[in-house]
Amino acid sequence: MLTGIVIVTYNSDIERLGLILNSLGQQGVSYFISDNSINSEKKAAIQGLCVERCVRFIDMKGNVGIAKAQNEGILSAFNAGCSDILLLDDDSLPSFGMLNELLRARTAFVQKFGAMPVICANAIAENGESLSHFGKPVADGIFSYRDMISSGTLINKSILDLVGLHEERLFIDCVDYEWGWRAASLGVNVVIAEKAVLNHRLGNGRIKAINAGYGSPIRHYYQYRNILYMMGRHYVPLSWRLSQFAKLLIKPVVMIAFFDKKMIRLKYAFKGFVDFFRKKYGDIN
Repeated sequence: MLTGIVIVTYNSDIERLGLILNSLGQQGVSYFISDNSINSEKKAAIQGLCVERCVRFIDMKGNVGIAKAQNEGILSAFNAGCSDILLLDDDSLPSFGMLNELLRARTAFVQKFGAMPVICANAIAENGESLSHFGKPVADGIFSYRDMISSGTLINKSILDLVGLHEERLFIDCVDYEWGWRAASLGVNVVIAEKAVLNHRLGNGRIKAINAGYGSPIRHYYQYRNILYMMGRHYVPLSWRLSQFAKLLIKPVVMIAFFDKKMIRLKYAFKGFVDFFRKKYGDIN
């Protein structure tokens, strides 16, 4: 049974990417890098690393979004004979034995319930804080997991055949959530293995006063637009829809009070709001 490790890169830190490629070894796995880089020097460095490590390099020829890049990596892995897919971000470093722990936990789940689950790793920040939200315990060290994060997620081909690939027109934000909720609506169990640790580097920064992270201003466009799209989908949890609706109302105040580049962020958020009503998907451009 061959596992395809699909990593989406975007102007990535080459040193950290090298650590990721070292983290899971080579036995029983095959690596696929889908590169969204727009920096030519970074792209060349990533491609050179792939040649050096015998990793399949997939040039997306620009930033086509995380969903399309993941899908291309998944299809390449299937064509290479992989029966399982492990998704990783370029800033997520698997701990030693993470993949084995995911496989062990999945086997335990199948033996207990007789069904193949999607099984996710436990994301741990650099300060040791768990970033994952555990649901109810379903087996020893295995918990239900409502809002799936793609990095560190192990998915069997049979489940992807049932659920389908990621929704490319969302481009970035809510891509992993949408796929996980769609899978759950089709009867697939989405769970998290506590002992499968994924070391995750947080984004651009955090605001201690409100314990909130933030990214680049353009992300507000995709967040507003895609969250509004999720509001109208029947398989999205009602509690998530209600909480996110409240956050969308409050976020402009938070931007003004705490964030840098306030007007640029507000401009992108407003454009996302407008483009939702225009029924625009895909890249902002």
